[in-house]
Amino acid sequence: MTENIAVIFDMDGVLVDNFRYHLLAWEKFCARHKKSISAQDFLENVFGGTNADHLAYIFKKGLTPEKIAEYSAEKELIYRYLYQDNVQLVPGLENLLKELKTNNIPTAIATSAERANVDFITSQTGTAAYFGAIADASMIKRGKPDPEIFLKAASLLNIAPENCLVFEDTLKGIDAALQAKMKVVGVATTHHRAELTEAYKVIGDFTEIDLNSIRELFL
Repeated sequence: MTENIAVIFDMDGVLVDNFRYHLLAWEKFCARHKKSISAQDFLENVFGGTNADHLAYIFKKGLTPEKIAEYSAEKELIYRYLYQDNVQLVPGLENLLKELKTNNIPTAIATSAERANVDFITSQTGTAAYFGAIADASMIKRGKPDPEIFLKAASLLNIAPENCLVFEDTLKGIDAALQAKMKVVGVATTHHRAELTEAYKVIGDFTEIDLNSIRELFL
């Protein structure tokens, strides 16, 4: 019997702990274009948003859709090259995905990343079959903290937002999930636990949570 709940996963920092590889890719991208970005700037103003948001911040101006697409493709190629031999799921995640699938709990990925990056991660980790829907950057007009990406994922799963639980690692993402009227668990990969105080619950990795504890959040 399928329960009337769904679980939505952000990708970067949730499925995989890849913050440092995105940071390194942006640093290399910026060096090519004679720009600069600090790790703190990246964490506070860039990570978790869309590439359009990132590029506007880095170049300090709006860019044409064509230029955004060109720069995005360039940066993501750098990222995938740097990360390809280091991809691994956050500990405990595969067991949780198996448990959710066994119990017919619908799941989705909701990410501000490009679809090429989603395909890269799910292929590298062998997890594509666990997700019933994927909402990516191409499907939205507004990045987090706008709730659009999570509402899109819920719509694809045909589940009411209030029946969804989101796993998120960024402050923007947690804010977006809450604005979508969803429950949210913070994953302390990109930020320290103490920074994720708005989440219903905070975990260091997925060994700290299972389906029973997810169900309890809906009681």
